[in-house]
Amino acid sequence: MRHIEFHDREKEITEIMRLLNTDPSLITFIYGPINSGKTELITHLTKQLPENYVVFYINLRGKFISSYDDFVRALFKLDREEKEYKAILKKISEVSIKSLKYTGIPITEDILELFFRERNYEDVFEFLEDYFTEIAENKVPVLIVDELQKIGDVKINSFLIYELFNLFIRLTKELHLCHVFAVSSDSIFIENVYSEAMLEGRCRYLLVDDFDEETTTAFLDNYEFSDDEKTVAWKYCGGKPICLVELVNIPDDRKNKAKEMLKIRKGQIEEVVYSLEARDKKMFDMITRILFEFIEKDKVGYKYLNDEIKFLVGKNIIFADSVNKELRPQSRLNLLAIREVMLSITTTLESTSHQ
Repeated sequence: MRHIEFHDREKEITEIMRLLNTDPSLITFIYGPINSGKTELITHLTKQLPENYVVFYINLRGKFISSYDDFVRALFKLDREEKEYKAILKKISEVSIKSLKYTGIPITEDILELFFRERNYEDVFEFLEDYFTEIAENKVPVLIVDELQKIGDVKINSFLIYELFNLFIRLTKELHLCHVFAVSSDSIFIENVYSEAMLEGRCRYLLVDDFDEETTTAFLDNYEFSDDEKTVAWKYCGGKPICLVELVNIPDDRKNKAKEMLKIRKGQIEEVVYSLEARDKKMFDMITRILFEFIEKDKVGYKYLNDEIKFLVGKNIIFADSVNKELRPQSRLNLLAIREVMLSITTTLESTSHQ
């Protein structure tokens, strides 16, 4: 299998670097459709940072978090080489290598045991404030939490997400200590964040979208796609990176591979839609009413996330852009599949009405 190089994203990198070159002031939410390259962008960017930055990257993907202990385990990483807390901070402050990055916040066993023994998240947040305060004396700390929505429904006394937001606001807007980036593909979570009054004037949003046609063409040029293959790739995949990579890894008969991917996605969406018709005809009618709009349009506006939109978002069929108040399929492949399914339903309805 070929190694796929990181491609472009200069616009997003320039914007993030502009933010990193100023004092921390706002929480930055990085959002976009699924598989648009958000994590890849962050991973690439952190490798390019100058030596005065230190990155704490916490990826909650695949982690089950339902309690205080789960949260602490996700947040911190035991540094078995260091026995003293001050030694960890000294190492972080003094090490002078490019792209200093930690997958979790390194602490000693004594502190970790204290957190588990006391079981008070306020102690954790106070510790983090002190932690970043000390690091900020010599370095620029950057905290990145990927898949933040994983803790959206967790309650520890009150909802954990609100307490975490308060910490983020404290670190950025109030103390200007640490840059905070929250990454998520969850449209419903971002919508809730966007409408949350406590975050008004305290956060910004950066959309990481699929490639446009020009960028897609340039990406495919790196892998010797013919003009016909580029046309096929754009028709079926649009600028969805993960879909394009599928075609890159199949150098022979890419057109049939693209058709196969569409066939599979169409079948998946048919399963969702028709199974809904069997158990909830009213919901089916409302869902199909939304999907019918995509026969003629690539995007449609919305005022709020109703149950039908949430259903489609939850099934990864539709992406809801909260900032621009737009609905669109999660990918070009989804758009084509939706159109085929809806045209099939239209044909069935017309046939039934004539009987």
